[in-house]
Amino acid sequence: MKSFQYLAPIPGFDYLVPKSIPELFRALDVQGRKVSIIAGGTDLMIALKERTVAPDVVVDLGRLRKELGGINSAGGVLRIGSMATFSQIESNPLIARYANALCQAAANVGTLQIRSIATLGGNLATASPAADSAPPLIALGASVTLASASGHRTVPVQSVFAGPKRNGLRPGEIVASVEIPVNGEAWSGWTRAAVRNENVLSTVSVAVASTMHNGKFGTSRVALGAVAPTPILGEKATIAMTGAEASAGTADKVSSLAAQDSTPITDIRAGASYRRRLVTVLTRRLIMKMLSEVAAR
Repeated sequence: MKSFQYLAPIPGFDYLVPKSIPELFRALDVQGRKVSIIAGGTDLMIALKERTVAPDVVVDLGRLRKELGGINSAGGVLRIGSMATFSQIESNPLIARYANALCQAAANVGTLQIRSIATLGGNLATASPAADSAPPLIALGASVTLASASGHRTVPVQSVFAGPKRNGLRPGEIVASVEIPVNGEAWSGWTRAAVRNENVLSTVSVAVASTMHNGKFGTSRVALGAVAPTPILGEKATIAMTGAEASAGTADKVSSLAAQDSTPITDIRAGASYRRRLVTVLTRRLIMKMLSEVAAR
């Protein structure tokens, strides 16, 4: 059936390409009609072909890359525009310095061709539980600025996700940018397990961000992807790591608690028990990597 769907014509829709932000919000103000937004299109085109969405209107953000793109740092905040592509993110020196976990995740999204057009905002708004950008952003304490004709609001990254493939955006709202607090002393890392190295959804992904002082971990955050209905902050693991002794023993404890934080399902990619085991292994691997790299500074 899926093969037939890919060959069959996509049902028609109105296609709008706004050239300014005010024009964008006017285009989104179509009461009673289903609207889909296309940024890079790497998720939406598949959804259209698989008939999982059937919009009356598609609004293309392609001519708003200047207004909604860019990566910069000011006032202790690293700002990433929603139209920044994963290729831009993985090669940006500011992100490599202050948000290395995100840099690592961006380098593993899809293929080179996908990373050249797929956007950070699109990855978040699609709201996949396996969205690779989400665990690094959650671990880094990032927030998301949402914009509409009525103004802006800022929410934690987790609030963008309402459920599998369901985002928390209000009608007429877009992801405008992501803000990450800058901490020059923090270490962050990301890793995942998948059935192959590229162009595949993560079976499990983990991100860790922390600092180390006088043999102890500072404020720490452990985030998990593809092991719950949405990407999550591992609360038990986060609490256990913050202020604990920077040691292999802590890595063991935190990784075990991270598995307890997860609520995975069994699907075509892996069983629930295997996913929990992966959470333990990957979390411990990241913490041990941090211990090694910070000690070598």
